[in-house]
Amino acid sequence: MKVGFRSSPILPRASLAGPTLGAVTMVMSFLACLALGAAVLVGLSSDRWLSRATSAMTVQILDAPPLTAEDQQAAVMRELDQFPGVVAARILDREDMIDLLEPWLGVGNVTEDLPLPVLIEITPDDRLKANSDALAVSLKAVAPGAHLDTHGRWRETLTQTANVLKFLAGGVLIMVAFATITVLIFATRAGLLANAEILEVLHQIGAYDRFIARHFEVHFIRLTFISALIGGLLAGSVFALLGTLVPDAHNPVFFALLLPIPFGFAILSWIVTRHYVLRSLAQQV
Repeated sequence: MKVGFRSSPILPRASLAGPTLGAVTMVMSFLACLALGAAVLVGLSSDRWLSRATSAMTVQILDAPPLTAEDQQAAVMRELDQFPGVVAARILDREDMIDLLEPWLGVGNVTEDLPLPVLIEITPDDRLKANSDALAVSLKAVAPGAHLDTHGRWRETLTQTANVLKFLAGGVLIMVAFATITVLIFATRAGLLANAEILEVLHQIGAYDRFIARHFEVHFIRLTFISALIGGLLAGSVFALLGTLVPDAHNPVFFALLLPIPFGFAILSWIVTRHYVLRSLAQQV
């Protein structure tokens, strides 16, 4: 006897997983979107910061008795003007130095009696980036108080920090997937046990295991997708509120990257439910 798929449910919805699975899926989706969104934002910010850091170098000139920083400034500028790979060199004035220090020392705490070094901002090209050691030696030769900073240590620290955060976000996604699979298995098992008599009748009238599994799949896919979509929307609202602090969080491309999460939950639900139901029904035969 061939039994077709009917629009009306054969298995009572009340006997299948409902609010509990929906709530867990919503929370899992919320956490997954937060983890993925944080990883994306960290990646975008670190790439932008690294791009800015690699596009500039600085020369700091300190007093080297009997020479003051100002005494060495002219020699450093001459060396920079003639060194290959230096696109531009600009001496930062006191206002620029104050803008750099105030985030660390506080507004108004940079007083007139605070000694400030001479700081020169360099715009390099690829030749200089590959030959920065030679520039450092040349500057030291004409000005003993000159120190070239390529921001290499800062870039390395930033890269390591970004990679650690991405690794943690990936770990959260894996744990969320594992927790969701576990909850789906328990919910499916409970549904099979609650409908054992109905499943036995369906077997007696000739219903195939795939037909029965399809009813479980439709129910769980619909429930997990709606719940995951709600969790994703909640996570999106959190990122939207952070838009003033993180401009990338208002980028439509960023929100588009979060869209696969609800669909991923639906696909995961379909795979887990189908596999578990078919295996359980096969063992009952």
